[in-house]
Amino acid sequence: MLVVAAAAACVLVAGWDVPSADGARFWNALVAFAVLGFLCEASYLKVRIGRSDTTSSVAFIPYIAAVLLLDTGWAVTIAAAANFAAEYGVRKRPPAKIVFNVAQVMLSVALASLIYQIYDARYGQPSLTHFHFAPIPTAAAVLTFFVVNTTAVTAVVVLNDELRFDDVWRRIAGPSLIYDVFLSALGPLLAFLYVEFQLLGIVILVLPILFVRHVYQVNIKLEQVNRDLLELMVKAIEARDPYTSGHSLRVAHVAGQLARERGLGGKLTEQITTAALLHDVGKIHEDFARLLRKETKLDATEKALMQTHPSRSADLVCTISAFQGPVEQAVRHHHESYDGTGYPMGLAGEAIPIGARIIMIADTMDAMTTDRPYRRALTFERVIEELRRFAGTQFDPALVELVVRSAAIKTIVAARLAREPLEAPPGGLAVFARTDRPARSNRAAAGA
Repeated sequence: MLVVAAAAACVLVAGWDVPSADGARFWNALVAFAVLGFLCEASYLKVRIGRSDTTSSVAFIPYIAAVLLLDTGWAVTIAAAANFAAEYGVRKRPPAKIVFNVAQVMLSVALASLIYQIYDARYGQPSLTHFHFAPIPTAAAVLTFFVVNTTAVTAVVVLNDELRFDDVWRRIAGPSLIYDVFLSALGPLLAFLYVEFQLLGIVILVLPILFVRHVYQVNIKLEQVNRDLLELMVKAIEARDPYTSGHSLRVAHVAGQLARERGLGGKLTEQITTAALLHDVGKIHEDFARLLRKETKLDATEKALMQTHPSRSADLVCTISAFQGPVEQAVRHHHESYDGTGYPMGLAGEAIPIGARIIMIADTMDAMTTDRPYRRALTFERVIEELRRFAGTQFDPALVELVVRSAAIKTIVAARLAREPLEAPPGGLAVFARTDRPARSNRAAAGA
């Protein structure tokens, strides 16, 4: 309702001046930009965020052109008409979603237009007879459009799925925001071509816009397919052991959160999340099938075989060139202990990759909060006790303190213990089950 009210307020204060040009050029502009906006909106791609679906399109290109050529009220009208037609006629949304989606586009366009006119008081008045490109006001308008649009969509997903705002923002804007801002240069170009050639100018740019839309959506679809394939592979592996179903998705969720709270960059955080998702893929080898189904404690030979799984997982991971480096190293060393007594190489302290240290903690926390035949899942307080007990020996003590202070991780664990659905890492699914091997008496209950 807040977005709808804000959009209505913008319409009330919007200017409705008709540019000093012949009527045909003005009405042609309204119809042409609305039709182009509809075509762009209709050629959308679904993007999965948590349990919600949002859409991605290149309709911002004609919307930005309208902001540069027409007064605020007319630019908002174009965006509202195009979005409503697509929402109602193509996407078949329920009424409540149509109202919100149309309102958030209207609000984004209105604020972009107002910012443009305020920043460019000299040339920012609408005109269809001449085009003046003002880089700073145009950039301010583009940035305003994307920030308002992304924030509104993020807020709705957060409210619907009870996710963290910064996580959802990153998942919506992160992969495409820079790309979108770069493509927004086509908006001023479209405005210039319309001023110079009218309808022919729009026709000239239609094919490039459609090409850009195709490339844009293929890239997003490939990212989604890659994530889905990784998750499918992990689920297939974990299906061999009823106690590990969903384990890697949960570890990835906690590891990603811990990496963000550690202040690591977005790229490294994403690499650590991916590594956490893939940390046990080596268990797909038939050698591990019997061990994963064994209910009793592993003997020395079986334990030695099980301890080869980080290296075998890393060997599989590094067959994908994009995962060579931090992802592979985090997988290979996720059972190294801080005091150097872990495996496979006995690394210690800061020599252990930060991703591996994070996955070690996330992996152990999931094991301790999982029901086993011989014990119930531990409470969060008991998990903290165990982490503190082995801080400096098994775990990085600085990371342990981060976990202790983290309200977000406490919430994740509480939901886990209550058997409430958790959101998976970007593009993932929420699942619960039991995981891991029996705890050793002198160590926390880390994964085998």
